[in-house]
Amino acid sequence: MYPSQTVEEFFAGETKVPIKFDRNVLGLGNLIGKDKTKEILKDQVYEIPFYIAEELVTKEIATLQLPKIFGNDVMNALKVTPIDMNLRNYCPQFYTFASDYALLWQDIINREYQRYGDERQHQLDLTKIQEFLEILKRSKIDRAVEILNRAKRFFEDHNDFLERLDDDERKMFEEQRQVCEETYVDYTKL
Repeated sequence: MYPSQTVEEFFAGETKVPIKFDRNVLGLGNLIGKDKTKEILKDQVYEIPFYIAEELVTKEIATLQLPKIFGNDVMNALKVTPIDMNLRNYCPQFYTFASDYALLWQDIINREYQRYGDERQHQLDLTKIQEFLEILKRSKIDRAVEILNRAKRFFEDHNDFLERLDDDERKMFEEQRQVCEETYVDYTKL
């Protein structure tokens, strides 16, 4: 863990993502769970922790693939019913991981544009990232509104709701609940 990272950022890096190797790599197989041989062959796809994938992609040893947690079914569900989504099932630090993934994705696109200069493809790729980020932003806002509304309701059971939240959202709920408890006045007892 790097000193500048929070615990949440570190664990978001533990989320596994698929990468496809662009070349043969000696000595890495046993580190990513391939126990028969130490060699990774070109065009093989492995799911490995994001922090390792980020280094391999940055060094152009592998190509980043879309993780299942950002597949069409998940993104469509976030568009339609973001409040009902159990993000914890996908990643305990869903939005932190999504942000890190989008940054890496954008770096890759910009690097490819500098190398190949294809303006049309560059704009298409940037549009995809913007759509991805817009879905995340809208869903986070909708979920935050629901979190803040539920935090005010002391006399309701929120356990099912809390189980669907990622770590940052749970923290938001607890902090808002604390503020509400400190400022709550029961006017029936005055």
